[in-house]
Amino acid sequence: MNCDEGHPLIEHVGRLLDRVKAVGIDELEHLVQVAHECSLDDIDDPPQRFPITRQALRMFWMFRRNLEAVDIRAEGDG
Repeated sequence: MNCDEGHPLIEHVGRLLDRVKAVGIDELEHLVQVAHECSLDDIDDPPQRFPITRQALRMFWMFRRNLEAVDIRAEGDG
């Protein structure tokens, strides 16, 4: 594979990363907090509040936060 040519999967991942960076971190963090809220009676097994599990939301939030530390697009040589 010639690295100078675009690869469809690389282009797809780049678009996904752009869309992830468009998600607001503060709003996402709030949703994670809401997903983990529970009463003392539910502390061992809190109810799922959203159709996405709280673990998946938390992992996505951490990924989104970490994405702030990197550039998505590589700088060209020219």
